[in-house]
Amino acid sequence: MRRQRLRDANAHFGYPSAPLLDESGLAKKGRMSAGVARQWNGRPGKTDNCQVKVFAAIARGNVASVMDAERYLPEAWTQDAERCEVAGIPEDLREFRTKGKMVPDMVQRLRREGLHFSFVAFNGGYGHLPWLLRELDGEGGDLSG
Repeated sequence: MRRQRLRDANAHFGYPSAPLLDESGLAKKGRMSAGVARQWNGRPGKTDNCQVKVFAAIARGNVASVMDAERYLPEAWTQDAERCEVAGIPEDLREFRTKGKMVPDMVQRLRREGLHFSFVAFNGGYGHLPWLLRELDGEGGDLSG
């Protein structure tokens, strides 16, 4: 299904298109839903108990399609193996990564899988990270896949 979505996105969006990377929070009150913590939730615009995911959506003009998503796992979760086990988080996904570190991984994965794009876009929350800009630029400047 993922390969078909990539083929469809390449056929529909073509060039110039861009993966747009941003995060979104989902309010949660329980302690055992994977990744729930007191953290920034952009939907209501406040710090609250929530789960956060980082999304990559391909876009051109006013049309977009979500191509990838990863759950952000706060550092407190990665340091609590029992809690991760109970919540069903696989061991290979228990390493702490900042949301900024998730972005280049997603961009590289989409490129490796064959998604065609001409640039990468994200909001100021990621744009203020000079190392991220350098890392993406270090990909050769041509992000077209």
